[in-house]
Amino acid sequence: MATATRARDVPVTRTIAPGVRLHLLRTNRFTTSYCRVALHRDLGAEATSTAILAQVLQSATRRHPTREALGHRLGDLYGAALHVGVGKLGDRQLLVGALDWPTAHVPRAGRMLAQGLELLREVWSDPLRTTVGGAEALDPDIVEREKVNHIRGLRGMTNDKAGFALRSCLASVCRNEPYGLDAQGREADVAGVSAVDLATLHRDLIRRSPIEIFLVGDLGLRDATAAIRKHLLWSGRATRMRGVPPVGSVRAARARPRRIVKDDAVTQGKLVFGFRAPIRGGTAPGVAAETLAGVLGGGSYGRLFRVVREEHGLCYYASAGWHRPKGLMLVQTGVDAANEPAARRLILKLAREVAGGALEASALDAYRKDVAHRIDALRDSPRAMVGWLQERMALGLHESPDAYLDQVRRVTPAAVRRVGSRLALDTTFYLRPEGA
Repeated sequence: MATATRARDVPVTRTIAPGVRLHLLRTNRFTTSYCRVALHRDLGAEATSTAILAQVLQSATRRHPTREALGHRLGDLYGAALHVGVGKLGDRQLLVGALDWPTAHVPRAGRMLAQGLELLREVWSDPLRTTVGGAEALDPDIVEREKVNHIRGLRGMTNDKAGFALRSCLASVCRNEPYGLDAQGREADVAGVSAVDLATLHRDLIRRSPIEIFLVGDLGLRDATAAIRKHLLWSGRATRMRGVPPVGSVRAARARPRRIVKDDAVTQGKLVFGFRAPIRGGTAPGVAAETLAGVLGGGSYGRLFRVVREEHGLCYYASAGWHRPKGLMLVQTGVDAANEPAARRLILKLAREVAGGALEASALDAYRKDVAHRIDALRDSPRAMVGWLQERMALGLHESPDAYLDQVRRVTPAAVRRVGSRLALDTTFYLRPEGA
């Protein structure tokens, strides 16, 4: 009996066509194969249209013209899971389509791999089309339905008050930068999206966008390359790709911090701090910055949770996280209006202390153990591993998860202090209860 092997920590990467890179993580540990196709584009004016396009692509194809028909096809692949959506990677928007389907311990396993890749090609390149006013269009009924669904989704995001406050603070911190825009776009842009426009956008994206393909499965690079070329890549690709912005771009905070207060019908205030530093993610200073954010508020062991919430009872929750592509730290907390001034002062005080290299030993040890647990968890989830690697590779960081963990373990208080001296408050956003 063959012994299961864990997935490679770093994929084998090859350019297999103009603008197409294949990243193979070879393993026989899983009974399924996982393939993720990501088209890279700028995050800007067409973000909303691209997000709606993702929903339309997942709805129907020419061969499977309804969601029900497409669902039956996934069932034929032993319950395969299909997802098409958008994401944000620095100043880029990703249009992502992924399939997870059984390819081991099933009849004709080799053919199952081919059929899964062929279905992905169909979803990407052959959506249900028609003609409107003499112009090619995606199916108008599907487009209008998905526009309604997209508005509902955007409004649902607004109703998540903690998320709304976080995005509002981020939009201020990243003023005049695409990163301040959500990958789902804006509700105001939905009405102007037409079936003809989406057909034009789709044709341009699949022809000219740079593509990354991540494949996790039990096959070698030669076989993987042949399978991708034969069963997944579509015809009509251009030889020169559309340019995309760099993933990482960092800068210092504004000279004078900005405070924004917005009243809303909330019973619990949402307070968010945005800090910036000109520190590139993944470098030694970047790992020190991540450690700073982790010790400050990476979990229940963080200074924010233990001091602001547990010791002083000034908030309901408190956390901090580092955004690698932009060199920024976001701190978020839920507070009663009466406690907001005291909570704000204490949070800023703790941020200064940790940025000054005051790393409480228990919090630092807990953060390192937390990172180790998350690294272990990556290896049990092809999706998580691919997502983690995609960001690091886009930033030009090729270290394995174990190498990254070693970096975290080597961070010293002096390294955090050097990073902290460059970190400054940019924006405070307070979603305040009405009448407070």
